[in-house]
Amino acid sequence: MDHSGSGPEPGASAVVYNPSTLKLFDVQLSEPGNGRLDAVLSGEIDVSTVEEVRGRLEGPLGEDPPLLVVDLRLVTFLDSSGLRLLLRLDERQRSAGGRLVIVQGGRRVARVFELTGAGERLEIVGDPAEIA
Repeated sequence: MDHSGSGPEPGASAVVYNPSTLKLFDVQLSEPGNGRLDAVLSGEIDVSTVEEVRGRLEGPLGEDPPLLVVDLRLVTFLDSSGLRLLLRLDERQRSAGGRLVIVQGGRRVARVFELTGAGERLEIVGDPAEIA
């Protein structure tokens, strides 16, 4: 093996770090009907991603869906800026006569709602099948 710094040996695989391909979060949108908009969030929703998440939601929300369902089951991290986004979405839905329902995320995400008391203010379900 050559340790002179000239790179990997021929035939050896090399891992190249490319920050432009690193995906910290994702937003999948669907409209199952009856004025319902589903947003499945995944990854990290924090200060570094929240504006992009908000941007992905703005277009469909411009049509004021009566029911917005935000699914957090695939979210691995949620900080105060992500929580603030959800609280603002709730305010927006209420002021437009609509409703926001959050599908609860894992333990780490649920803890944010518990510690802040936001779980008392928001409509949270454990399973999307619970939404009437």
